[in-house]
Amino acid sequence: MDTFDLFEDIDFTDLAPIIALGAVQEVASKAPRSTGLPGSEYLRELLNCKNEKRIYSVLRMKKETFNKLCLWLRKNTDLKDSRYILLDEQVAMFLWIINHNESIEKTAERFQHSMEPVSR
Repeated sequence: MDTFDLFEDIDFTDLAPIIALGAVQEVASKAPRSTGLPGSEYLRELLNCKNEKRIYSVLRMKKETFNKLCLWLRKNTDLKDSRYILLDEQVAMFLWIINHNESIEKTAERFQHSMEPVSR
């Protein structure tokens, strides 16, 4: 049996809507998870929300662990607040990228910064 014989009975025009729907669903699932808040306000709102599951789903660590990490980095490394982005937000953006496998572009959109400071 020839492989192409399997496709003889398939009307590919019937598959077009299914393929289009799959493509739309894929794009929708990759949309930035933005609340419309600038990054510093988003992080403040997240850390003050008292919903440990939400905090963990974004940062992949507990609020206390995140705060301790930021404090440790501040004391033991050369990392510091920049002119426009606090160290906590820098750490949150890094965690966002590695935990959610997000691009610099989507992270910049989510935290509402240009791509230049996000890529540093």
